[in-house]
Amino acid sequence: MAILIEANHIRRRQDLQPNFHALSLLAAASFTIKEQKIIWQDPSLCRSLLRVHEDDLPATSQDLSLRLSSQDSRRRQETLSQLSWDGAQYALRYKIRRDDARWIWVEERGERLSGQGGKPHEISAVMFNIQSMQEDRERAAYLAGHDDLTGLWNSARFNEGLRHMLQMAERHDAQVLCLNLSLSNLPDINETYGYDQGNSILEMVAARLSHMVVLPDITARVSGRHFAVGLSGRTREGLETVAATLTNSLADHIYQSPNGPLRAEFESASTFMTDAEMTTEQIIKQTSQSLSVAVDTNSAMKQILQTEVTSAVMEEEDITADDILAALNDRRISLAFQPIIEAKSRKLHHYECLLRLRLEGGEVISAGRFIMAAENLGLVHLLDRRALELAAEALRRYSDIDIALNISAVTLKETDRAAAYIAALKALGPDAHRVSLELTETAALEDPAKAGTFSEEARALGCKFAIDDFGSGYTTFQNLMTIEADVIKIDGSFIENIARTPHKETFVRMMVDLAQTFGVKTVAEMVDNRADADLLERLGVDYLQGYMFGMPSAAPAWRQAS
Repeated sequence: MAILIEANHIRRRQDLQPNFHALSLLAAASFTIKEQKIIWQDPSLCRSLLRVHEDDLPATSQDLSLRLSSQDSRRRQETLSQLSWDGAQYALRYKIRRDDARWIWVEERGERLSGQGGKPHEISAVMFNIQSMQEDRERAAYLAGHDDLTGLWNSARFNEGLRHMLQMAERHDAQVLCLNLSLSNLPDINETYGYDQGNSILEMVAARLSHMVVLPDITARVSGRHFAVGLSGRTREGLETVAATLTNSLADHIYQSPNGPLRAEFESASTFMTDAEMTTEQIIKQTSQSLSVAVDTNSAMKQILQTEVTSAVMEEEDITADDILAALNDRRISLAFQPIIEAKSRKLHHYECLLRLRLEGGEVISAGRFIMAAENLGLVHLLDRRALELAAEALRRYSDIDIALNISAVTLKETDRAAAYIAALKALGPDAHRVSLELTETAALEDPAKAGTFSEEARALGCKFAIDDFGSGYTTFQNLMTIEADVIKIDGSFIENIARTPHKETFVRMMVDLAQTFGVKTVAEMVDNRADADLLERLGVDYLQGYMFGMPSAAPAWRQAS
């Protein structure tokens, strides 16, 4: 509150001078902008804030922009240009590079003092160092979903993750297994070697779990010595095999410690989940309680419940690595284009590019089935690169369209693969400005730091960055915005039949209001009728996507029709 009061009252007026002592205590510096020139009221405060020599003080708006990322620089310029009347105020948060090469968070608040028409002539402003505040906020957001010791998800976030897995399983006729693991010899390790060694082996087990469990599967430390893993796949037999292999691998591994090599002993239990009757919390609790029951020591797992995710029988053979690699080599993977239109004008804005796979028999199948298989097989990064190659061809062929591409968490998280993808984007040259990259909320928050770095590098090339399926995950909007997305795509489950569902309308209105506050565009998915489209337009959604405007097609259909 003190910062806000100080910022609102420190203005360049004849009867009021800035309180430089207060600004110093607040790690702030006041300045005036006159026709792009910056006049610092107390240069020493600026030198302290930015760690610069007196000769290097930013003297113009251009000098200041050189210390910002390209996106923050554009955002700041746009904000200042929109101060269309005397007394108009603004507030911006961005990272600025100091002379010691450190990037810090600052908040700039100011007011237009004079101008002509829509062009400001003089602006009075204050820049505050909010690095500590931002770090505290990010730390709190991190601990809301993570275990402090191991860095794995905590119980609350794991429960939400399981719900999301169930939703995806229903879409793709898959199964979900919840595996609960208890480090049974942890009390002995604590008693023999001390609690520091106990914590160390918990961290080592967590690190091994993180290495073995990759998206879309999830893992967490749900309490003291209890870990949980959520697995998804096509068949129950396959999931049982994966769970058994994972459990045995953890138990057979030698964990090195200052006290010599140690082994971890586990009790385990698994539950096949459905979306009916039992909540994920109840399933985890029942599975965890079952670990205290005597088990067959010859079995790597014990079954507590064996309920079906779906009653449908999967008659088709599983998609294998050979199927995917052969499809890549035989050029049987293609793109389908679905239009995304502007809500107000109902004109085409861009297309989302969705992958399609043509089987050897000629059948073309949708993305969900083989992308899930590719994720499980560790091949999804190859699909990402092929999609980008096909998109590059489309951009060259259709010079008047913009496109959106989905990218997997595996590509983003692996340093070498992420660098290769960025290099491929760079090879697009000016066409990179016509590309938007979409990452699901779940994948984005699996590693927000890497997601943020990747999005910053992509945006530096001119790309936009979007968060897909927003609202289906398990985070706060503020946490998600640390990734600095340009667009959020509201999950279709909140959009479908929204005109007849008041609680959905309330939820979407809230998300749109928050998005507008952060200057983020919104896309509504699964818009299938005019009533929903009209309501979403009134709610302020920027773009609409759904069967009402076009199904995915092998060529940009709206473009052909126009």
